[in-house]
Amino acid sequence: MKRHLFAVITLAIASISLATSAPANAREYRRLATNRFDQSCTNMRVFDNILEAECLTRDGRSVYTNIPLRGIQNINGNLVVNSNNPENNFLASCGSFSVRGNELHATCLTGNGDFKDTFIVLNDIDNINGRLRYRDGYRYRYSNANYIIPQMY
Repeated sequence: MKRHLFAVITLAIASISLATSAPANAREYRRLATNRFDQSCTNMRVFDNILEAECLTRDGRSVYTNIPLRGIQNINGNLVVNSNNPENNFLASCGSFSVRGNELHATCLTGNGDFKDTFIVLNDIDNINGRLRYRDGYRYRYSNANYIIPQMY
């Protein structure tokens, strides 16, 4: 009788555990509910004026997404955001781009011809279910459609 009761309890616990467990990535997405892209996206890079990344969806899939960067200017070797002007000028005078967390790093030309390492914080971009999007209030709100990245086993 004790063995039968133990087996029934063990089976019930295992069933509940299986029913309530989500894929690790889905749990991670929910844990990072702030939607900050730097906390739920990987392999981020800048190509021309496009921020590209692999981002988690709510169900834990990793998908490719991108969003155009808007209003970033090089002012005397410093990256700045000009929300009144969606055009970018940083591409012509900056290089060596990298994304570290939510920061865009670059080496930019100064007014006197020197190069300067600089960065800007990309505060207005979120991961919304695997898509990079600008937060409400910014004139460019959404990115392209996302594409599923095949899992490598």
